[in-house]
Amino acid sequence: MRGFRRILAERFKNMNLTRKIMFIYVCVSAIPMLLLGMIILVQEKQTLREKELTSIGESLQQAVSQLNSSIMVYDNLSDYIAYNQPVTDVLTGHFSSKYELYEQYQKTVDPILSSPQYFSPDISALTIYVDRDIPAHGYTVAPVSLLEEQDWYPKVKGSIGPSVTWLISSKEKRCRSIRTMPLMEQNDERGLMYLEVNYDSFFSEFKSFCKKNQGLYIVDSTGNVLLAESKFDRGEQMVLPQELSKVSDLQENIKGYFLLQRNVPGTNWRVYLYGQQNFFAEQTPVVILFVLLFSSIVAATMLVAAYLFQKFVVKNIRLLAQNMQQVEAGDRTLRVVSDAKDEIGGLIRGFGSMLTEINRLIQQNYEGKLALRKSEMKALQAQINPHFLYNSLSLINWKAIEADEEDISSITLALSSFYRTSLNRGKNVLTVEKEIENVKSYLMIQSYMHDNSFDTIIDVDEEILQYETLNLLLQPLIENAIDHGIDLLEDGKGYIKIIGRQTQDTIVLTVEDNGVGIEPEVLSSILTYKSKGYGVQNINQRIELFYGKPFCLKIESERNKGTKCTVTIPKRNPSA
Repeated sequence: MRGFRRILAERFKNMNLTRKIMFIYVCVSAIPMLLLGMIILVQEKQTLREKELTSIGESLQQAVSQLNSSIMVYDNLSDYIAYNQPVTDVLTGHFSSKYELYEQYQKTVDPILSSPQYFSPDISALTIYVDRDIPAHGYTVAPVSLLEEQDWYPKVKGSIGPSVTWLISSKEKRCRSIRTMPLMEQNDERGLMYLEVNYDSFFSEFKSFCKKNQGLYIVDSTGNVLLAESKFDRGEQMVLPQELSKVSDLQENIKGYFLLQRNVPGTNWRVYLYGQQNFFAEQTPVVILFVLLFSSIVAATMLVAAYLFQKFVVKNIRLLAQNMQQVEAGDRTLRVVSDAKDEIGGLIRGFGSMLTEINRLIQQNYEGKLALRKSEMKALQAQINPHFLYNSLSLINWKAIEADEEDISSITLALSSFYRTSLNRGKNVLTVEKEIENVKSYLMIQSYMHDNSFDTIIDVDEEILQYETLNLLLQPLIENAIDHGIDLLEDGKGYIKIIGRQTQDTIVLTVEDNGVGIEPEVLSSILTYKSKGYGVQNINQRIELFYGKPFCLKIESERNKGTKCTVTIPKRNPSA
């Protein structure tokens, strides 16, 4: 990965200025265009969602209003019959014979109870049940005993009153209403009016209301399901009405669904419409096309701006570069001028003035003095600037590459990385990530020095790389593992294992080897005084001084099996 980035950086460095500007313009414009595109997508998604929900809500309200109108029609019809005096007179009257009663039924009751079915074919039954010992008369009049035999009647008997009570069963697909006859009760007679409406017609506005991946419930206050509709794909699980009833009014997310609720006026019914929030899916291609078109226009504008920039600005810079190449080739008679008043023009004039001054100095035999000063300056920089070391190593690296000496190049790069991390700009702390990079560079150098006589295993949790640690904390431990452990092995290949783990409040770094181990008498006092050749006391003192006594270096070793050094430090984020 580093090699790939290095190649990209090298190519970018060697790219001409025009291409660099074009590349930078494209990169700079791509980020805001992507962000703007994402913002447009999010806003458009929210807008479409709100519009779709508003449209669905309006349609749902229309369906609820239509259902309410149907209920009012049937309730008004029920009121008309329940408070019809002629019907009441016949039902409560006393007749001399059954024939006379039959004649009154046909003359008065049958026309009134049969006529609504002609105007509303959805009415499948309209019957008045009376508490009298009379025979049933067709479908219009019957004794209460027949009604009491129905399975559903005992469950609702106590709730029947002068107002209409609707009894709806989604399982049986039946829609009934029942009420008492108030005028009959005034004559101390008991009567019940039973009205049944076609279930599918009653809920016709909702039967075809759901679209794909939508569902609908109509429930009463007791949770009884009056209607259940669903158009989900096979395998999709319906939302239960009990789950819907726990959600507050208006719109909320229920496991990825949208929810709309409406109350049916004059009843204790509530309509729930829910569905997957996929409103944006159908409009996505259009929105993406718009974003791409907008991005293309912006990109084209940026490219035109970049072209104009390089035409009017880079042109002068390119001309200056050509003049400098001519001077570099030895042509000091070149006349460099510019009438531009901007910074580039000033740079060109400055270069021309500098060239004039150089010619004057050369003419006065100052070349020797300039060379001497240049040498002195380089010597001073080499003494006070660590970049001299890095530049030297970089030179060695490039020479090795030119000579196709990959090993020398790798060692040089590792040495450069090691010293850069070790110096750390004079700071005492760095991140665990930088320390591990330092360790990798050091191990690479040691591996070359020891003819790859040992293997390296690095297993560090990525979560701890962001925290801080002391600079050069692990390198001395690795050096000891090589010099006093692996180098003394007589048989087998050695290994060094670097492990990084974390607890709740600490970071634990371990250096483990399979070397010859440490003598018990040396191990018992290795941290208390400056052991000859080990130098781990300094590491332990640095940890204790910087982090406090609870944190320290712990060394475990078994003769002829290896050594394990464990460093425990607190979790700390790097200071700014």
